Amino acid sequence: MKKFLYVALMAVMVMMTACQQSKEDYIKEFKAFVNEVSEECADYTEDDWKEAAADFEALVKQAEQYEDLTAEETLELAGIQAQYAGLQAKKGINKVIDGVKDLFGGKKDKE
Repeated sequence: MKKFLYVALMAVMVMMTACQQSKEDYIKEFKAFVNEVSEECADYTEDDWKEAAADFEALVKQAEQYEDLTAEETLELAGIQAQYAGLQAKKGINKVIDGVKDLFGGKKDKE
């Protein structure tokens, strides 16, 4: 019975370790996500942006599990987050510009 318990415990530990992502893989995944958003954001709908925001928040929260991030890794993650924030800001600016165009596009100067 002890052998079975020991083997079962070892199997659970192996599965738990196999499911954990390394810091390097996490950073690569975060970069890939932001690069994908950057490449495709011109065609994003509001729902696409909401989904991207949810994915971004999950990735930011995931960083909390890595207590041993180096200063360099922390700066790299900050840069990735800043890049995403820039995409969000650009989206907001484009939305304002489109609103202004709509506002003035409907009115024609009378000559």
